[in-house]
Amino acid sequence: MTVHSSLAADPSGRQSVCETSRPLQKKKARQPQSVRPDPLHFTDRPRNGHDALANSHFARLNALAPDGFNFGFHYRFSRPLHVRSSYSDEWMQTYSKWNLIVADPTVVWAMSHGGATRWSDIGLRDPLGFFATAAEHGYRYGLSIGVGPQDSRSFGTCARRDREFQEAEAEEILEIITELHDVMEPRWQIKPHQKAALELVARDFTYDAMCEHLDISRTALRNRLSGARRALGATTTAEAVRIALEQGVIGSGTSTGVAVGLPRFA
Repeated sequence: MTVHSSLAADPSGRQSVCETSRPLQKKKARQPQSVRPDPLHFTDRPRNGHDALANSHFARLNALAPDGFNFGFHYRFSRPLHVRSSYSDEWMQTYSKWNLIVADPTVVWAMSHGGATRWSDIGLRDPLGFFATAAEHGYRYGLSIGVGPQDSRSFGTCARRDREFQEAEAEEILEIITELHDVMEPRWQIKPHQKAALELVARDFTYDAMCEHLDISRTALRNRLSGARRALGATTTAEAVRIALEQGVIGSGTSTGVAVGLPRFA
């Protein structure tokens, strides 16, 4: 049975009712809040004052899903800003070895719906046998959860070995993930012309080629890159490019980002 709303998300970030799911309740997932002050610069963990708040949310999640979970927050250009997982190493290795990510129905649901649903309610094809393989590793029951717009999506799963998640548990887990989506929202103030300059650096343009492409002087280019470094909290342009790529500020122009974080999902 489906818990909370089953809402299909389109590329524009809007959500519409998906006819393939049967919601238990008409209550919809709470929309993520928008304003928090501090920037986040790295994918390994939240920083500054967000640490304690994020850790308290993950402690609640551990209590509600003691057998394992995996969530990625703010996927941009197929890269997550932050990933947290507690599934067993054996399961994650199997998941990655057999490339289950390419046809995992629990991930497909979470990427294309808003809210939470039990695995047993996902009516999607399972060509690679994800559910059977997960059960072999003890993960027989689970939830898929997705929140946020398509261009900054947070989603993932949690599982149990002994029973289905109760509706109240699913509601609380969805609330936790929605709050974590809010907490981990990046707050940089990078400007479009600074972003354009970083994108050219990431594409290995020379200084002269960048100036020609942007139709600006070398002094103007240096100013744009300096502003980008300040906005992203970087000390070098190379570090600014790395942060921008990791956090989805700019695209890499390749498909390699699909592999970042996702193979750990189950």
